[in-house]
Amino acid sequence: MSPVQEANLVARAQNGDVEAFCELASNHQRSLYALALKYSGNHHDAEDLTQEAMLNAYRAIHKFKGMSSFHTWLSRIMVNSFLNEKRKSDPLASRKRQDAIEEDYEASFYSSRPARNSERSVHNGLVMHQVLKLLGSVPARQRLMFLMKHQEGMTCEEIADTMGTSVGTVKKTLFRVVDRLRQHFAMPAIKG
Repeated sequence: MSPVQEANLVARAQNGDVEAFCELASNHQRSLYALALKYSGNHHDAEDLTQEAMLNAYRAIHKFKGMSSFHTWLSRIMVNSFLNEKRKSDPLASRKRQDAIEEDYEASFYSSRPARNSERSVHNGLVMHQVLKLLGSVPARQRLMFLMKHQEGMTCEEIADTMGTSVGTVKKTLFRVVDRLRQHFAMPAIKG
């Protein structure tokens, strides 16, 4: 869909055209679901999160000013919905999400790969397992920024727009998470 077509649909939706909003939603459903799946860690929660984000977007469509792309605006609504849900959820939610991430990784890790570099693959798998475990202990907002940058390939500017914060805050947060990972994996100094 072209930006002009999308702008037209947004304008119609802001004037109460439900069909226009439904068309916008269907154009962004797949990419929002993919983001929700990465944030929530399982299919059921991703569906709920996507649906909640779309419902919140429908309720707030009149507030969309076009200062960012419609997709970025929807993503920001989803992130806020996710963070609100995390605040309300039980203390085991982080562990459940981590278990789901590890299961997904293990499934892809043990898929049919050539055995040529099996030692390297095992090492990489162990390192990835440790990274995922450490990310599970990082606060949800920081983990989201890290995943947006390193899994989604978003720029710091896009993350700032989505999270409703400054680019400097995003850079500082990413540095802290990466520094935490670096410290965890640093080799101890050998005294001789």
